[in-house]
Amino acid sequence: MEIDTGETAFDLDFHPSSPIVATALIDGHLHLMLDAPVHDESCRAVRFVKSGSVVLSGSADHSIVATDVETGRLIARLENAHEDAVNRLVNLTETTISSGDDMGCIKVWDTRQNTCCNSFNAHEEYITDMIFVPGSMQLLGTR
Repeated sequence: MEIDTGETAFDLDFHPSSPIVATALIDGHLHLMLDAPVHDESCRAVRFVKSGSVVLSGSADHSIVATDVETGRLIARLENAHEDAVNRLVNLTETTISSGDDMGCIKVWDTRQNTCCNSFNAHEEYITDMIFVPGSMQLLGTR
């Protein structure tokens, strides 16, 4: 099956329990079954959270946005979440996520308070990917 989004895709994520794919597009749109213009610049990262009811997206506009999957409605927006473009998002726990940017900074966020809990200057270049190992509470970031 091929999905034509009309724009270049930077990232995608599969819904945990429904046949839905979320795609982060270069034009700032988040593509689900609907097309939601949630960012002013390229949408580079996308992750389902809260058992798939919410999708997070990160952008070159330095923001992280939470969008309701059913309605496409904006739930929360963290303006200037990073000093540089947000490239990666990863779930840590039900209430925490991590984000990585173009300058190698990784941040940990409390989604209940929409606040940064910790920040690491992990690399000198952009974060290409991250994975969380729950049993060891380790977060691995690559460049």
